Amino acid sequence: MVFVDVLKSSLDTFMPAGSVTYMKDWRANYTGVWKPDKKPVALLLHHTASCATQSKSAKAPGNQKGANNGTINYIQNHYPVPAANFTLDRDGTLYVHAGNPVWHAGLGSFKGKKPWDSLNIPDDEGNRYMLGVEIMSQGKIKDYTQAQEIGLACLIDACSVAGGWESLWLKNRPRHKDWTSRKIDILYTNSEVKDWIVKYGS
Repeated sequence: MVFVDVLKSSLDTFMPAGSVTYMKDWRANYTGVWKPDKKPVALLLHHTASCATQSKSAKAPGNQKGANNGTINYIQNHYPVPAANFTLDRDGTLYVHAGNPVWHAGLGSFKGKKPWDSLNIPDDEGNRYMLGVEIMSQGKIKDYTQAQEIGLACLIDACSVAGGWESLWLKNRPRHKDWTSRKIDILYTNSEVKDWIVKYGS
């Protein structure tokens, strides 16, 4: 079974019911095949730095489904390939843009950065080794909603199972700023992300 089929099965199993939206052509092979073994080795965490609100209230208009469609469509359509594999919206909806490699990581390195160096990703080749999720956030304060915390924990579980990372799942979700010093995302610490995995994951 090819990775995109395994990924879909895993997302449908681990994500909250009704929370996954598969975008047009998400199965297409965008920039090549996964390395090193036709499946990714990690999920790189990004934030969008653009969304309708930084309120954490589930009732805030900017946290309702559809409020951030402009950013989601930009990630999907602005470049020749999507700018991320996933976007996690503020209501907890996960938009799946691509199951294969896209351009999101940019130049970077995990050399000398524990535990990420154990992933053995060559310098500047993150796109072919890591899935990428854009988490909807203004990126000015720690503004993730509870629905996003739950969604991210479930997404990490789903990607871990699909990629065969089960024994390493706490090591396989670096932040973009762990990959490159030119980025600030995400603002949350690795320990905070770990707490969500433990609290909300399977």
